[in-house]
Amino acid sequence: MHTSLLRVAAGALSLALLMLGSACGSGGGDDAVSASGGTVTWYTPMPEEPARRLAEAYQAETGTEVEVLRQSAGELLARLKAEAGRPAADVIGLASGDAGPLAKEKLIRSFKPAAEGIDKRFVDPEGYWHANELILMTVGVNADRWKEETGGAPLPTTWDELLRPDLKGQLVMPNPTLSGTGYTFVATQIFRHGDEAGAWKFLDEFHKLIGQYTDSGGAPSQLVATGEYAAGVSFAHDLLNVRGAGFPIELVYPKPTGVVISGNALVQGSPNAQGGEKFVQWLQGRKASQMIVDLVHSYPVRSDVDLPDGAQGLAELDLVDYDPVRAGEMRDAVSKEFAKRYGV
Repeated sequence: MHTSLLRVAAGALSLALLMLGSACGSGGGDDAVSASGGTVTWYTPMPEEPARRLAEAYQAETGTEVEVLRQSAGELLARLKAEAGRPAADVIGLASGDAGPLAKEKLIRSFKPAAEGIDKRFVDPEGYWHANELILMTVGVNADRWKEETGGAPLPTTWDELLRPDLKGQLVMPNPTLSGTGYTFVATQIFRHGDEAGAWKFLDEFHKLIGQYTDSGGAPSQLVATGEYAAGVSFAHDLLNVRGAGFPIELVYPKPTGVVISGNALVQGSPNAQGGEKFVQWLQGRKASQMIVDLVHSYPVRSDVDLPDGAQGLAELDLVDYDPVRAGEMRDAVSKEFAKRYGV
């Protein structure tokens, strides 16, 4: 865990070296933020219901409306690039690793609020990304289907233990060319193997067991929960959500697994720049942070916010040395290779 957190911090410093300057911002991290006039447009991969609830809470507190566009992370990045020079969004949700390439393309801008209460390990010194949650790569298992397909084999504890011939057609995962969840899974394999060759060897075998590649990161948790597949790749918060709704699903943290910082960035040249800044600050406050944990079931970046119910503490987990900057830099090339190999 300590190595992983040091890597997160090192990743943030590496990101700083990639940037070509920064624009200083101002303001504190208080929950109560006086908003700028005009609607704020928020592109986010966050599940629709939590995003809507956050937008409503912000409007109730500040009087500023937040227009939410919810799509997968990959779709939002493509939309942002397509809108370059005439952006419609003020704020975009992303993983910290995606910020480096976007900043170099001048699609997002720097902003440096005080970020009071945020763990300093999860603060970008250049101000391009603003952390809201930690998300863990996990596997959801439908216990009944698993028993039926494997003859009652123990649940997997490592990624390699999923490579079972009797699971052919019984695994589901998000398409990494479209989904940030899917891409994080692929990047996790690269980092745990230490090179792409070992990762592609694993992924070649994993592909043989896949019954479906979904367009969104949240879909596998639903498909496993309803028994359509025995197991699926998913972020922990998606699995905690469906389990909390009463579905019989087991949450597995394969050793070692990935943890990434998820947050938001300010869009360069956006229609409501000041409004976007106020909203980003509000999202990092204690009230919004606790709402994110309660609604999304992700891990907080603030020490004064409770962990989600049913979640293991980070210190208990075997985490891969996940490099967010490298993950962002290699995303396009890795996604193209994945599409070429597996026809997605």
